[in-house]
Amino acid sequence: MGSLILSQVFNAIMLACTLALIGIGFSLFFGVMDIVVFCLGDIAIASAFCILGITSLTGVYAALNGIFPMVVSNIILVICGGVFGAILVTVMYHTVVAPFEGKNINASLLSTVAAGYVIRELIGIFYPGGRDPQNFPNLLPTGYLFNNTMLSWRNIIIVGTTVLVLMLLYWFVNRTKAGISIQALSQNKEASIMIGIDWHKMVIVTFLIGGFLLGIAGFLTASYASTLRFDTGSMYGLLGFSVAVVGGLGSIYGALAGSLVIAFVEVFVTGFIPGGAAYSGVAGFLIVVLFIIFRPEGIIGEKSISKV
Repeated sequence: MGSLILSQVFNAIMLACTLALIGIGFSLFFGVMDIVVFCLGDIAIASAFCILGITSLTGVYAALNGIFPMVVSNIILVICGGVFGAILVTVMYHTVVAPFEGKNINASLLSTVAAGYVIRELIGIFYPGGRDPQNFPNLLPTGYLFNNTMLSWRNIIIVGTTVLVLMLLYWFVNRTKAGISIQALSQNKEASIMIGIDWHKMVIVTFLIGGFLLGIAGFLTASYASTLRFDTGSMYGLLGFSVAVVGGLGSIYGALAGSLVIAFVEVFVTGFIPGGAAYSGVAGFLIVVLFIIFRPEGIIGEKSISKV
């Protein structure tokens, strides 16, 4: 029983790693712009397809392996996926978010939902065999640190990469001028603009960083699942939104806490309730509903009081 619980705990941590970066993307964008961008899961999956295309449809990856060690080539691939995510999310901002700034917020929400649908269909139409499940290449080592354990090198690298990205994000947010400006905007937009912070510039910086994180999230998700489907972006988007809501929408650290809560609930329902796999998603969204009712500010978020 102890080994079963330990394995489920590790599975939950792995799931949390695949959801945390998407949840952080939701919190970043909501914190700066006060809108929810619902196509983030689709952008992450599109970035994974970008990496898949580089490895299987072009000779770029083989050329990189001829010049660099495989580890370096794989790092370059991940960076390419991150850059693709940053470009895609920035294009999405200019096309479906910026036109509605200061106008109807519902139009912004619906436009991001539509953008996700467009991204999924473009992948399905233009990627060769895009509507079929794709085998994601084994870019991470698959050997085990110890025999008959969950500690495979692939899983260790996924966890380590997530921790490294979170540490770099913490450094950026708390130690750089741009990061402090983003924090100021998320706390009080009007006061930040009055003291000279360029809101539009910081929005672009936020979207670039968020898009890069989504590219890395897509790589980690596809590497862990080993398969890639064009239509799973909506599911990961909903899970990422759930993570952000539970942790505290607008809180980067809350997204990390929310990813752990959602992951542990879904994994433990699957592992310890008979037929639980069919209800794991329901259990996860039930947690979201309970937080919305009893603690709408989330785990780390703060209550806001509006005076009329």
